[in-house]
Amino acid sequence: MAVAHGSQTRLAYVMETVPGTIPATPTWKIARYVTEGLTLDKQTVSSDEVRPDRNRSDVTDVGRQVTGPINTLLSYGTFDDWLSALLANDWATNVLKNGNVVKTLAFEKTFELGATDVYARYRGCRMNTLDLQLNAKQNVTANWGVMGIGSPNPDTAIVTGATYTDPTTTPVLNAALNVGSLVMTGVTASPKLQALSLRITNNIYAVDVLGQYETYDFGLGLFEVSGTMTAVFESKDLFDAVINHSDLTLNFTIGASTGNKYTFSVPKLKLTNGSPVGPGNGRAVVMECPFTAIIDATAAASLVITRAVA
Repeated sequence: MAVAHGSQTRLAYVMETVPGTIPATPTWKIARYVTEGLTLDKQTVSSDEVRPDRNRSDVTDVGRQVTGPINTLLSYGTFDDWLSALLANDWATNVLKNGNVVKTLAFEKTFELGATDVYARYRGCRMNTLDLQLNAKQNVTANWGVMGIGSPNPDTAIVTGATYTDPTTTPVLNAALNVGSLVMTGVTASPKLQALSLRITNNIYAVDVLGQYETYDFGLGLFEVSGTMTAVFESKDLFDAVINHSDLTLNFTIGASTGNKYTFSVPKLKLTNGSPVGPGNGRAVVMECPFTAIIDATAAASLVITRAVA
């Protein structure tokens, strides 16, 4: 009997026109990923009925919901659809700002089992979170959190008429060679960073109703951008910005070649903490500063992503 192996598991996605409905003849885009944990989460309720023999009388199946992470490495042009779904908006002249446009995807996992493969599909999926991590001399990781409405029963054949598009081949981006600029305004000199994390979340919540087995709808909660920067301590500028609760701006450009770069811009943020700490022998003094983005009136957004940057 054939055993499914992780190295042969294909993950693909398609944008949905009608939320929660897989297109009739989907053009699946094969995804680049490291690990994934998309699952159909069964929701059950245990009975607390009293029995003289002390046994539980029943466990009731009351609902289903798709949840799970998809862990990836950042590369140019690979995740533009996912970024659009995450920021709930359309790209406009290569600029993406957070908005309120509902965008859903369907995912398909193909498990190679020899003569008869197994296909698991997940519909009505929204990108709820993204954790973007830049560490000195490391690849840039982009880990996504997904929430979806439901999953049809596993199948042993592709969707009739479905086609598959090969994944991108752009290089994996790293925080050593591919960070072209990193600028913080609101301080005299931009700090040198050893690490930068950026967490984006839509705070999506499920809407459940009577007579509905699957989730009826998802709501967009507060759009939040937060993170932490680890800065080498070279002056008191950043320390002053923490103490004075200054308005700061963070921009960084990442990409491997001209026209194949992104600029991530947090147009207004507050450092919520941070102090220089003596680490002992053999290590530089650093400041770990958590931050939270707030709405910027000029950008009318908390996060702006620009692609095709020179």
